[in-house]
Amino acid sequence: MQNFLKTEILSKSLELLSKYPLCDSCLGRCFARLSLGHSNEERGKAIKILLLMEIDKAIKEHKIEDLPQIKEVLYNMGEISLTLYKNYFNDEFQNRSCYICDNRINEFKENFLKKALEKIGNNKTFVLGVKLTDELKNREEKFMVENQLFYYESIKNEIKRDVGKKLANMGFIPEFDNPQVELVYDMEYDTVIVFTKSKKYLAFYNRLSRGIPISSWVSKGGESLESLLSTQVVAPYSEASEYRIIDDYPLIIENITEKQVNLQGFHITVVSKIAGKELSTIFTIKPTRRLYRVTVYSDEEIKEGIKIYDKIYDIFIEAKDFKELREKIKNYQVISIDLISTVGKSKLVADTYIKKNFS
Repeated sequence: MQNFLKTEILSKSLELLSKYPLCDSCLGRCFARLSLGHSNEERGKAIKILLLMEIDKAIKEHKIEDLPQIKEVLYNMGEISLTLYKNYFNDEFQNRSCYICDNRINEFKENFLKKALEKIGNNKTFVLGVKLTDELKNREEKFMVENQLFYYESIKNEIKRDVGKKLANMGFIPEFDNPQVELVYDMEYDTVIVFTKSKKYLAFYNRLSRGIPISSWVSKGGESLESLLSTQVVAPYSEASEYRIIDDYPLIIENITEKQVNLQGFHITVVSKIAGKELSTIFTIKPTRRLYRVTVYSDEEIKEGIKIYDKIYDIFIEAKDFKELREKIKNYQVISIDLISTVGKSKLVADTYIKKNFS
């Protein structure tokens, strides 16, 4: 079907749209490093219009022998292909959500802008950040690698840039080196984290008690590590609050001078001040695999487990993330879960910083 296309961009776009539904922005972002000065939405819409013209021409010239095979492409283009679809097919058009953003990219931008304006206060200079959900980050990385998209741009860069432009048009000033305020949009919790001009410290923590989350906004009326420390705390990655964490997990803490902190189930080791690229790097490095100790109740003997009392066993399970862990333990009666250790660059970072500061 692709032999009627003569440009690499159109050919690659047809290949992508044969497999994935993509909104204008997410398709355009596949070629974001080409034709600078245009938005990804403009790129994606232009590609779709030109592709529709090529498809229509190929149909009219009988270069597409199996007409039904083009249906998937038209479905995956979205509403822009509806007129052409009705010209050649009588059945109902399928509306599909974008594989990358679920048709929510404009919603993300609007939410970020609204919440940023609520929190920017009297600060004039700013810098923006976006923390993707693990699911979106992994899906986007897999999409980029599997399809060899050399000109791809992350969705978080698009969100930061477009929201930053709107703030700039309102009189606020982007300042990357020494901003008065840093606004980070956390997509998982649909909230904006505010870092004012203050000292940020990298720390590593162990959570030895269950039920205490890191951040106040996910605490259901109870305590959080943030409230216990009485300062802002951000975790680049974490575990559910009912899991104990034995391994060293990173934290970014504002304005703290102690080197070792112990309070209500947390042990915290503060290692150094952190800023700029070093801070950004910490947020991008996460474990590749995690080892959990899961305590379960079982009437039957669990041969691979360690019997600790009567019908209670400890089993050790390796998983990429909580979703994989949940799938592996779905047939067990779970009593408790502990994160024991991790594998990946994040472990190397923790070991390096702690050894450097406490050897």
